Amino acid sequence: MLSLLAENLLAKQVNAAPISQLSLSELEKKIASTEEKLNQLPLRLIRESGGTLGVRLYRKNNKPETTWVEVDLLERKIFDSIVLVPAVLIDENQESTNHAFPNKFQIWTYASPDDNVGELLFDSTSSPLIPYPDKTPLFIDCPGASARRIRIIPLELNQVFDQPEYIFAMSELLVFDNNQNLALGKPVSAPQWTQHRPIWHKNYLTDGYMPYTEPSVDTDNILNGSRIFVPPRKRTSPSITLDLGQDILIDEVRLYPIQMDRNFSVFHRAAMGFPKQFIIEISSDAAFTSSKVIFDTANTDYPSPGHRLACFAANSTLGRFVRITAKSLPPHPRKRGSIFAFAEIEVISNGVSVSQAANITFTHPVDMEKLPPSMLVDGISANGTIITVRSWLEGLAERNRLEYHLLDLQAELQNRYSRQTKIVQALKWGIGMTLLITLFVYLWQRLMRQRHIYQLRENLAADLHDEIGGNFSGIALLSDELAQEGNMPKEHLPQLSSIAEISRISATNARSLVRFLESRNVTGELLREMRATAEMLLAAHQYSFDVDGYKYISKLAPKDKWHLLLFFKESLNNIIKHAEATEVTIHLQLTAKLLTLKIQDNGQGLSSTPQQPAHLTMRAQKLKAHLEFSTPSAGGTLITLKKKL
Repeated sequence: MLSLLAENLLAKQVNAAPISQLSLSELEKKIASTEEKLNQLPLRLIRESGGTLGVRLYRKNNKPETTWVEVDLLERKIFDSIVLVPAVLIDENQESTNHAFPNKFQIWTYASPDDNVGELLFDSTSSPLIPYPDKTPLFIDCPGASARRIRIIPLELNQVFDQPEYIFAMSELLVFDNNQNLALGKPVSAPQWTQHRPIWHKNYLTDGYMPYTEPSVDTDNILNGSRIFVPPRKRTSPSITLDLGQDILIDEVRLYPIQMDRNFSVFHRAAMGFPKQFIIEISSDAAFTSSKVIFDTANTDYPSPGHRLACFAANSTLGRFVRITAKSLPPHPRKRGSIFAFAEIEVISNGVSVSQAANITFTHPVDMEKLPPSMLVDGISANGTIITVRSWLEGLAERNRLEYHLLDLQAELQNRYSRQTKIVQALKWGIGMTLLITLFVYLWQRLMRQRHIYQLRENLAADLHDEIGGNFSGIALLSDELAQEGNMPKEHLPQLSSIAEISRISATNARSLVRFLESRNVTGELLREMRATAEMLLAAHQYSFDVDGYKYISKLAPKDKWHLLLFFKESLNNIIKHAEATEVTIHLQLTAKLLTLKIQDNGQGLSSTPQQPAHLTMRAQKLKAHLEFSTPSAGGTLITLKKKL
């Protein structure tokens, strides 16, 4: 029996795929489907209200072997499941907590009153409670089991409220054969149990009271049921009679309390109109001449059920009529008199309601016409459509399992998202580092290329200085030597003098180019070369050289600086050779976006068909600059060069 029970408890876990093996999309779908299932299950509503709490046992030491509670079914019965309902307490903040339900326990069954050996039906140490029931009913499936006595033995006791005593408490024990609760109203025995009526008592373990609101679904707090108004000084006791239409074996009568009247906001009492003292009878005849009393409060007030269901065992009593007679009632909220009210009355036979559409008879008038007697048997309570107690408790247990499962799924999903976030961050760092390394390599290679270019330029400058400069100097010396010899014809002397002069000028230009190429501070060298060129070429002229925006000269590329220098030299050479000018004005202006070079002379000006010099046009094209020639009003020529920076 124990091995079969363990297999039933672990079946769902075996068939379910581990959460860690689900993909992200499967995990999200699993969460959505779990939430959808939860929306279809009964709500676990726990409210502060009347009624009993269950059984509680104290021990001064943690010796669980001396603590147990047992239910006697009065005869050997076959059953398929046992349900343990934890005791639940509600504090002043309306927070509910599990009260002393054992973490570990055993369930033993005994075949007869004299059976002292018994059989172990369930052991939580071999079948762990996953998840722990906490405030939810614990279903233990045991198909085909049979017993006369069922005993719960806690293996660990609890300490609560910082008290020295060890406690074992439980609200209700239900034993189901299909939908019928075989344990309802059955006698309970327990050693050293605590009596604290109307809260704790050993018999409260099978009184049908549980800490949850009524077994229903759909909606909460519906104004439903019917009410009788009982005037003061009543001559007859008010009663409600149900006619089932035929004799039926009745196992149970359930009374659903009506909730607060929405027309009276001041009156918030739960179970309004539930009788303080009453009798429940079953009879085969309408006059109740041979009735059987299944419940009688006698002269003791019945604890108000509040929002909870009140169940009364009928023990298979045969009858057609069920009558509830009130002996003491609560006062009416707004009239002089009393009120007798229920949200629903159920008559149960073999676990099924047989009272729906029953004929209802009142001894007193209905208090509200919109709440007719038929609403007492319409299958709807204050919390919605009524379902069987077993389905209700199974739904609550399944809700508990799914809620814990949903927490695991959400935790796994959060872990996946966290891991993805870390991976994305790592990728960002990796991409960032890759970009930094790429930038470093690019800058390093660029530096190496610049160094190579500097080295090549220095080598070229050295070659120019050594080879070309030396050659020009040699030509000039040879020309001077030939001119000094006496055998040279006089008509050749001017030519030799020109050769020597041209060689010296070429050597000077070569040295200027070498200095420009060797210079690393090209900006400073460019302006220095331009000034030196002007000073050398315009030595016989009056000239001025102004520069504005010197700091922007660095925006020119090195090759553009060289082309600009050559353009400047060519312009001055043209003025010297062709303009016959005596004054030259040079103005170099730079801004963040434009370079403007203006060279103006007072020479003979442009011809009638001016044509731009080819060399100047070529240099302007290499600079990608705009070249313009004009004649000022004072005469002469103005050369304007504009280049975008």
